[in-house]
Amino acid sequence: MILAIDVGNTNIKFGFAKKRTITHFFKIATDRGKTSDEYILLLEMFCQRSDISIASINHIVICSVVPPLNPIFESLAKRFFHIQPLFVQPGIKTGIIIMAENPKEVGADIIAGAAGAVFLGRLPAIVISFGTATVFSAISSKKELLGVAISPGMIRSAESLFMNTAKLPRIEIKKPKNYLGRNTKDAIQSGIFYGFQGLVRTMIHGIQEELLEPPAYVIGCGGLCKEIAQGVPEIDIVDPILNLKGLLSIYEKNMEDSDSFLTE
Repeated sequence: MILAIDVGNTNIKFGFAKKRTITHFFKIATDRGKTSDEYILLLEMFCQRSDISIASINHIVICSVVPPLNPIFESLAKRFFHIQPLFVQPGIKTGIIIMAENPKEVGADIIAGAAGAVFLGRLPAIVISFGTATVFSAISSKKELLGVAISPGMIRSAESLFMNTAKLPRIEIKKPKNYLGRNTKDAIQSGIFYGFQGLVRTMIHGIQEELLEPPAYVIGCGGLCKEIAQGVPEIDIVDPILNLKGLLSIYEKNMEDSDSFLTE
């Protein structure tokens, strides 16, 4: 069994896979203060609840955008599983041709998402990750990562209003009934939610125009993808665990014996 770990700024996702299929997954809040012992306890608790044999894990692949946690998860892999984990980093095989001016600047999560689009077989593609930041990535039919656009995430945008204004309250992010609110809470919810949908639709249309190919599949992923996709008909696929699937693809390309991986 392969354990895929997607370490993000807000959440960490764990996926358990057999035969190129994620059979179970869960996510927790990212905590830079936790030790490898604490993370393994959480893994053990989930495995017990889901009737997964933790001893069957014999491959680990990780993408991380939180460098301080990299040694924590490397220690977890080595101490508890006796495995050298594969990190998505420069020098490994990804199956993605990165067209950036400096490929080393491209985040591991962006590469995993692009590999996830390849894994799904939906190219060309626009991958939109709704997380701490909202990240738009374009992948060509030749598996080229053509470019990226980054804007603030929806939750962070709402938090900035609360943190930087004297009277605006912290609100729950959800779809409001109307565009025009008649109280402060509804007014903020409308501006954030519908405003974000407008941002996403504008970016999709602009990227589609720049692609010199047939219309791309639009894939939404990340923690808020289901909520945003409700009002964005341009999104073709909603896949909250796209990065985990991309990690499977990347690990497969770096396995010395990929045939055995596919049957485990």
